[in-house]
Amino acid sequence: MEYKLLGVSTEKELNIGDYVQALASYQFLPSLDGFIQREALRQYNGKTAKMIMNGWYMHHPENWPPSERILPLFVAFHLNSLAKARLLENDSINYLKKHQPIGCRDHTTAALLKEKGVDAYFSGCMTLTLGLKYKDENKDEKVFFVDPYFKTNWNFTNLIKNGIYLLKNRKAIKIISDKYPETKKGWRKKMILTAFYREYQKFFTKETLLNAEYINQQSVSWKQHHKTETDYLKEAELLVKKYAKAKLVVTSRIHCALPCLGLETPVVYTEDSHQSEASRCRLDGLRQLFNILSWRNGKLYPEFEMNGKLSINSTPANKQNWKEIALDLTERCRAFITGNSAL
Repeated sequence: MEYKLLGVSTEKELNIGDYVQALASYQFLPSLDGFIQREALRQYNGKTAKMIMNGWYMHHPENWPPSERILPLFVAFHLNSLAKARLLENDSINYLKKHQPIGCRDHTTAALLKEKGVDAYFSGCMTLTLGLKYKDENKDEKVFFVDPYFKTNWNFTNLIKNGIYLLKNRKAIKIISDKYPETKKGWRKKMILTAFYREYQKFFTKETLLNAEYINQQSVSWKQHHKTETDYLKEAELLVKKYAKAKLVVTSRIHCALPCLGLETPVVYTEDSHQSEASRCRLDGLRQLFNILSWRNGKLYPEFEMNGKLSINSTPANKQNWKEIALDLTERCRAFITGNSAL
């Protein structure tokens, strides 16, 4: 029997969070015999392989359902609204019924499958289990902002206000600009980050914002500097190890926020309250696990109790409702790998 992981490197931009998901599955495998690309699951013609099928499905739904040579465990499965027409067709539903129960990453996916008669349940995300291997009790003094959500509205009034604010805070914004992985350059980049600094300094100390490390989990740079699936998995592991030692992580990426819960690193999830349905459908059942700062009409609104500004010395306590979810995922994955089908 071979054991493989889901690969997702066929798109132009690579979201390293997809390999954080793969890393979570890798914890349970007795060996790694390669990767199968998510967008080519139907074409797989190699040796029979067990695979934990967690993740987002899919950009090219015409390549679904997967090959019969894949023996799947469906947990943390997200059926995106962009692909649901194909993935809810009869052949797909028959395939999923063959491999039920289907553990769904969100309540929306579970409801869609239940309507079609599939035995489906909310499983949460595999990345909640990363603490099994990567939890680190020795926290350092670092804060990470990983794609924190903010938006710049370029109307005349905001342009003037941001310009004035930038002039008054140019030293601080330059420090952040020099660290921030934004593709724009020069004054344009500084004007963009002025919108970030203006709002985030209301909730984080100046020292925290200036000393933080800024990370982009979705970028063309991952593929520019790394070439293989193994490379991406190693980079994901390096990020997880960073998050495990952090004093605080602030992010709009669920595959940063969810791992931080599992790692027991204080985390604040930032979100766009006006996001598209295709994005919002991923979150039902997950956002309830987070301390949230929600961006609405150009401002952040906390959805958790704050006693002053956040810093390395003042971090929010994570919710604990993720732990039972992580335990169930762990038991199901171990049973799947060992061949114990009691669950």
